Amino acid sequence: MTKENTKRQVVYEDEQTITIWKYDSSVTTFGPVEVDIRYKKNYVWVDPTKKKTLGELAKEAKKKTTRKSKIS
Repeated sequence: MTKENTKRQVVYEDEQTITIWKYDSSVTTFGPVEVDIRYKKNYVWVDPTKKKTLGELAKEAKKKTTRKSKIS
């Protein structure tokens, strides 16, 4: 019997990160077992502010519609 190599990794690199996807077919054949994201030294976070959740956006929209109906 020959033993097949069940582990492999794929490396993606762009301007800001190096991403390593590690696969092991003895564990699963549907996707990576581990993903390692390494940021380069000169990486700057694009948007440091907190993004609003869908619930927060819905509450704001509800407040705007109720305010308009009270004015008219």
